[in-house]
Amino acid sequence: MEAVHGERTEMALPMAVTGGRDMLARMEGTPLRSVPASLPGPVNTVHALAQVERALPDLVPDARRALALVGLGSRPRAEAAGELGVSEPELSRLLAAARKALRRTVAQLPAGGWCERAERLISDRLDGALAAAGEARLDSHLLGCERCATHEQRLVQAHDLLVEAYLDAHPPRPALAASAKPPAAAELRVVESPDGRAPTLRGWHIAFVVGVLLALAAVVLAILGATGAVHVP
Repeated sequence: MEAVHGERTEMALPMAVTGGRDMLARMEGTPLRSVPASLPGPVNTVHALAQVERALPDLVPDARRALALVGLGSRPRAEAAGELGVSEPELSRLLAAARKALRRTVAQLPAGGWCERAERLISDRLDGALAAAGEARLDSHLLGCERCATHEQRLVQAHDLLVEAYLDAHPPRPALAASAKPPAAAELRVVESPDGRAPTLRGWHIAFVVGVLLALAAVVLAILGATGAVHVP
């Protein structure tokens, strides 16, 4: 069956495609991808790990450390993998497991099939570690899977709550430079002697000048005496 719109002719779409478009229409105005919050400035690793332990006490230690380093601390994945002593694929698995547990703190969802793979791709994309091909597959899956779209939204919500809890426990200190007063500018001024006159030469300067004058006078007298111009007794 065909429908004519002006000069453009379209074939009637299958039910699966129209269902996808109906979902897009319902989601219009709502961003498909939520942007997780991040902490301002450097993060203390010990504090971040303690915060994750309080939020997810049953999570395995390596997954907690991975989430503390990358999820809260915003460490590059390669750096975090080196610090944990694991490969980057293993770090990807640990982060996906940690984020599943984190999402469960705000919502329980059914799981199974390709959705498990999608959760790992969502975790990778949060860290900017998802290749273009994987992102295309994930976006295609999210268009038809309300469960995984909800997982992504609830994961970001749980992440933001974790960030807020960290800030409540460790509020950033105000910059000291903002409150400190700048030092006063140096001031140059002329210092005059108490009697208003320019300071006199030091005593050793005067003695030196007198000595030079006496030596010159002795030389002049010696020359004049040698020539007979004056009588030297």
